[in-house]
Amino acid sequence: AVADAVAVRVVVAHVADAVLVQVLLVGVGVVGAVVVAVEDAVLVADRIGYPVAIKAAAGGGGRGIRFVHNEATLRSSFKQAQHEAEIAFKDGRLFMEKCIENFRHIEVQILGDAYGNVIHLFERECSLQRLRQKVIEETPAFNLAPKLREEICAASVRLAREVGYQNAGTVEFMLDLDTNNFYFLEVNARIQVEHPITEMVTGVDLVKWQLKLAAGEPLTLKQRDIQQRGHCIECRINAEDPAEGFRPSPGRIEAFIPPGGFGVRWDSHVYQGYDIPSTYDSLLGKLIVHRPDRSEAIRTTRRALEEFVIYPTKTTVALCREILTHRAFGEGRCNTAFIEREILGS
Repeated sequence: AVADAVAVRVVVAHVADAVLVQVLLVGVGVVGAVVVAVEDAVLVADRIGYPVAIKAAAGGGGRGIRFVHNEATLRSSFKQAQHEAEIAFKDGRLFMEKCIENFRHIEVQILGDAYGNVIHLFERECSLQRLRQKVIEETPAFNLAPKLREEICAASVRLAREVGYQNAGTVEFMLDLDTNNFYFLEVNARIQVEHPITEMVTGVDLVKWQLKLAAGEPLTLKQRDIQQRGHCIECRINAEDPAEGFRPSPGRIEAFIPPGGFGVRWDSHVYQGYDIPSTYDSLLGKLIVHRPDRSEAIRTTRRALEEFVIYPTKTTVALCREILTHRAFGEGRCNTAFIEREILGS
């Protein structure tokens, strides 16, 4: 397995920086590299072969990522990615690696303390994205072979131990659907937006543990203590209009009734009369549904989305409904391009 071929070399002590973790995928001969000049990027691309991916070296969250297939596109995309990285992270360094195009985005939740203890809390499926920003997440990842799940989770723990990771965090991978190999993407050294779905299926309060670990307390949870119970889906509800190219929809919420019922949770800061600003992230809240199995979780999430009332704000509620009713989603046949190709037709 590719997991067995991953070697990690730490170059500085801050794992959120993608430069730190030089990941050598020995099985396919791929080496990541940090570049600051376009001419260096061209040389690296010639060495590892197109297509390649370039991304911000100083942070994650999908910022500054570009996929390029030839030198001309690399030269133009490099400047765009570097500009976005400088705005987002005040750091124009870019990380380059071989591009895998037909893949699922699988991430693993980890906890690590100051005493060398590291555990995983299983994986999350994050393939449903638009412009590399997650729209719907679920756990457990559907149609993921048990042996492959074990390998991905074990690789995450090994990486965290190697770098002496201390915190709650997420190790992210690309799962190549053509080869069934998985490749390191990045480490997000923080609590993620989608952390509640892991909390729901494991019963572990991740925010509480992040604070305890930051205070220097030992991790008393053992790997054998972590069990998955049921299935959980999260829909990110954004103030955007999918019918108008996802144009932001700021302004006052005149009518607001969030969904409820058994197994339905709504995490948000908004209320009826709230004024949505035009200067911040468009996320209004997270609809989280936890049920005994995936089929019931899908049915309950669809029902909750149908009950959602928010007016006159344009949101992604209808988009999430469409995704959840699509046959490919039900059968677990989605990659990271699914929304843009199958739902939006772009």
